[in-house]
Amino acid sequence: MDDAWVKQGLFEIIAILRESVKKGSRVDVRAKARIIATRILRLDSAGFFIPWSEELIKEGRTLSFTIQDYNAKYDFKTGKAKAITSKGVNCLYVAFPGEVNVTQRRKHLRLFLANKHQFYCSGRFNDGLKYHYIVKDISHGGCALIVENDERVASLCGSTLRNAAFDFGDVGTLISDLHVINVKRIKEIADDENERFYIHLSCQFKRMNENTLRKLDNIIVKLLLEEKRLRRL
Repeated sequence: MDDAWVKQGLFEIIAILRESVKKGSRVDVRAKARIIATRILRLDSAGFFIPWSEELIKEGRTLSFTIQDYNAKYDFKTGKAKAITSKGVNCLYVAFPGEVNVTQRRKHLRLFLANKHQFYCSGRFNDGLKYHYIVKDISHGGCALIVENDERVASLCGSTLRNAAFDFGDVGTLISDLHVINVKRIKEIADDENERFYIHLSCQFKRMNENTLRKLDNIIVKLLLEEKRLRRL
């Protein structure tokens, strides 16, 4: 079971946000009808900067943030973002939150892949049509997939993708049934203000035998070692 607690000290909160900047962690911000994926650019003594977003500047209420990390997630709320120009670049400025809710993932370590690798999950729907999705992240419990354009995705929640084939390049391959547990529309904002829209599928691995579980464990270990190697560079 996951552990959860609250951080209220300013120095602890700054340390969490600074670590997010250092790692380039993905930060999700809840807007009206969807989640906007962004990241924290830098901090100053009173708040932090994120890339410009027309949608977020129009939000007239508090903002809800989630920092996605490998073995934890950090949730907090802030006041309205302010539009500013910093170092000649348009961005948004947000004051530090009063507290951060920390959830430690005890069960499954999650590896975020989409920004560093091009790994894919492919297969066929029950009617025979093919799909080919990008692997966004993976853990021993399941994975998230990025869907760029597919009208049928909205109806996949609660369904099972049978014999989904994963291609992790030189790391290996894997075949498993996937139970789709959530479908979310994401708007991602890059540092250069370019926007990207996609659909996020949260999936759970189903009916894995002992041999498949060993293959999954071996793949995750290799990816984790590669991640640690890249951090040292």
